[in-house]
Amino acid sequence: MNTRVTEIFYSLSGEGISQGVPTVFVRFAGCSLRCGKTTNKKLWCDTEYSLSHNVGEILELESIIDKISSFHSNPSQIILTGGEPLEGANKLVCIELSKKIYESRLDGRFQRVRIETNGKEDIREIPFAVFSLDYKLPGSGMEEYMLPENFLYLVDRKNPLDEIKFVVRDKEDFNKAIYIISKWNLGNICLLFSPVQNELDPALLAEWLKEANLSNSRLSIQLHKFLWGNQRGV
Repeated sequence: MNTRVTEIFYSLSGEGISQGVPTVFVRFAGCSLRCGKTTNKKLWCDTEYSLSHNVGEILELESIIDKISSFHSNPSQIILTGGEPLEGANKLVCIELSKKIYESRLDGRFQRVRIETNGKEDIREIPFAVFSLDYKLPGSGMEEYMLPENFLYLVDRKNPLDEIKFVVRDKEDFNKAIYIISKWNLGNICLLFSPVQNELDPALLAEWLKEANLSNSRLSIQLHKFLWGNQRGV
């Protein structure tokens, strides 16, 4: 069992519930979405180098596990990201990898791997993971690809480490996020709001969040960009 991997590295989790936690990242290659590339707007993906399905190197499942272990024998957290970790051949590897890691980590808060996924790919048959699941708002140009069953699945399973992420370009995006939260009763899940870098002032998004006063919501600023800028492998 193999797939293409862009990079595997050891750093700190940059956002969400586990922000600041030492983490091994496995970045899979390939994503069919192109967030932000709408009329007169530029692509905003901060891992554009991993969007192609032909980048990186083909790795066997056991090689990925060996590489994870080479950074730390028992890393606090493991995050599977991309690209899109659940697209194409990546998904089967992620399912098996998450199962093997779960079975080898007998305790700890982060026993399950975290999968950062774009909201398009089905997550419902991956029991050995927790999720950072995007909802692509209108400003991304990708909202039509969202799979509502994913969000309903997170509501039903009630895992406190699951989170739903909204990347906000403008007030229209923010208002749509509020509507989606209400429509699907997402209020009991951790809700992350992140501004599109260089397009929305984080302080303005913070004011909108204060006014909305949503249960379980938080402003999520990417820690790794604050610490290291746009470097890779950090």
